[in-house]
Amino acid sequence: MQISPALYRTGRILLASLFVISGALKIVGFSDVVSNMARMGVPFAALAVPVAILIELGGGLAIMSAWRVRPVALVVAVFTAIATLTAHRFWEADPAAIQNQLNHFLKNISIIGALLMLAASGDGTRSEK
Repeated sequence: MQISPALYRTGRILLASLFVISGALKIVGFSDVVSNMARMGVPFAALAVPVAILIELGGGLAIMSAWRVRPVALVVAVFTAIATLTAHRFWEADPAAIQNQLNHFLKNISIIGALLMLAASGDGTRSEK
């Protein structure tokens, strides 16, 4: 596979920035995030939020810096799938919210796809096979 290293690196950094920012915002609004997760029915929300922060912030920084991209991208993809099925249940939304929840659901499915492509290709260098 022939890739443009600059485009690949830029795409990897842009994808990872979503998780870095989301993780940082969870730290800033920790108690509100715990309350929201508890309201969604997430068990042990006070423990789930630090795990989410670790995966988002830590995983995002790892992907951004090209550190252990393959396994980290898989972990972040699984996390994103769980978060999507937990937070964006468009099939249960009231009629006014269905389109918004469906949009978030589909956006996350696309992000999972990008993470799986990243897991398949690694850090984009020839040295990683």
